[in-house]
Amino acid sequence: MTIARRNLLWPLLIAALGVAWLLIAVDAIPDAVGDLLVRAWPALLILIGLDALLGRRRVVLGGRSVSLSGVSFAVVLALVGAVIWLAYQQQADTLRTDQTQSFSQPLPGDIGQVEVIAALQRTAVSVGPGDPAARTLAADYTGSRDSVVSMTWETSAGTGTLAITESAGDAIPRLESYGRAALDVRLPQDASISLLRFASTAGGGTLDLETLRVERVEANLAGGSLVLTLPSEGALSGRLQVAGGDIELRVPPGVALTVSLAEDSGEPVYVYDEFKYDLLRDGTLKQENTEEFQAGLTIWLRSGATLRVTDLP
Repeated sequence: MTIARRNLLWPLLIAALGVAWLLIAVDAIPDAVGDLLVRAWPALLILIGLDALLGRRRVVLGGRSVSLSGVSFAVVLALVGAVIWLAYQQQADTLRTDQTQSFSQPLPGDIGQVEVIAALQRTAVSVGPGDPAARTLAADYTGSRDSVVSMTWETSAGTGTLAITESAGDAIPRLESYGRAALDVRLPQDASISLLRFASTAGGGTLDLETLRVERVEANLAGGSLVLTLPSEGALSGRLQVAGGDIELRVPPGVALTVSLAEDSGEPVYVYDEFKYDLLRDGTLKQENTEEFQAGLTIWLRSGATLRVTDLP
């Protein structure tokens, strides 16, 4: 009975390998899965070595006699899973340059307002002013060839909307194509930006709005930190949600700022000039001795994250 149980492992394993090989040959499984299976073949050498070392031995686990061959198989599977996870983690912060897409839209004279809405995957975002001599909205994307990216432009009643969407081509990305992407958006300085909204499942954001006329900003970052330089003129409102990092707000001279916490936000660590700002009991941070504010933002952070307010010279 012991020999039969021991020998059952290898016929099942050989059959499973044959099925996997056949599925790879006919492209019946995702490329990423086939790639991982091919990369994982050295695990067979480990399994063969453990089986030869342990042989027919058995151990008692939980009151049951268990073959060490089965334990070896489970250990090798766990090892392969751990190595795959580590390989993806090492690739996570690598900037992919396999695919580039660019968008450029000169604004017609009848377009007075602009909206930019971006729904992204593992993408870091940077936003800043464009060429002051050109009334143009531009965006540049750099990332993996496995990502599906679209940039569409629509106009309605004097408002132009740039919608940027990024989605994964496969449910499981290939290891060689895994990493992060970057999106750089350049906004026209002489147009009103009525809405700047972006969300990213991983990746930080750097928004330099000092010389821009932005009315509302919305950010939702599942990972990474956000650095936002406020506009030096006009009124700004918005909601900033950062789940995996910190927030820094850079305030130009003469801009009065008030920051309130979202109802379900954690309690951040505040870093600010105590001679210029008041921190209220409900978590609201506001410029002292001020009744009118040019910038009013609602913040969501995890407990222990840093909310830093830096006053620019």
